[in-house]
Amino acid sequence: EWAFQDDFVQFSQTTLSPWSIVDPTGSSFMLAQYPQGWLRMGDATPVAADIAIAATESVFQINTNKKWYFETSVALTDVTEFNTFVGFGANGYVNPVAVPDDGIGFSHLEDTTTIQFVSRKNGAGVSFTMLEAGSTFAQLDSSVTTQSATAYGMPDNAVRLGFLYQPAGSEPTVTANQYTLYINGTVSGVLAATTVPDDLLMQMKLMYESKGTVANDLFVDYVQTVQQR
Repeated sequence: EWAFQDDFVQFSQTTLSPWSIVDPTGSSFMLAQYPQGWLRMGDATPVAADIAIAATESVFQINTNKKWYFETSVALTDVTEFNTFVGFGANGYVNPVAVPDDGIGFSHLEDTTTIQFVSRKNGAGVSFTMLEAGSTFAQLDSSVTTQSATAYGMPDNAVRLGFLYQPAGSEPTVTANQYTLYINGTVSGVLAATTVPDDLLMQMKLMYESKGTVANDLFVDYVQTVQQR
């Protein structure tokens, strides 16, 4: 297996490593904060359509014969004021105001509380609106819990998101390529993997775009991915 994880116990906006940064100027920031490590990406006084990106190098590729798992945990200060994407995308995908032409991951669009899983190639693909206990998941605004002897001072209302790509025949019941999708540790649904970006390398991307001038933060607790060699 090949594995990568970042729990954001340290993060340097100056030296960039191991992430490449696209960050608006002014009062924006990318910081490692809070107990157990969180990446805080945001802006106290954003300009409408500000974009921030933390991306790895282009070292990820789907292989339709190999299992691939990805998981993250994210929260937003103001859900309706942000477009976000967390997952994998082509180098040219630079604005989460829309889903990627080539990518696999979780998209949240402004003025909604839903999260959409997408798998797309050359501008087309499949999508799934994330469910929890059979109902459409509604993401809640996040605030930082006050630290106490029994509470961590970290963002609340985070949602855990994951996908498992399973090739046909990898499990007795898997008869066609599919994604099993997870939310908060439970299965959200199964999606046929009929369109996958198998013709290019991708970056792991953590991205936001501001709808307007409302102060906002994207919190990422961790990212982890495991793929068969």
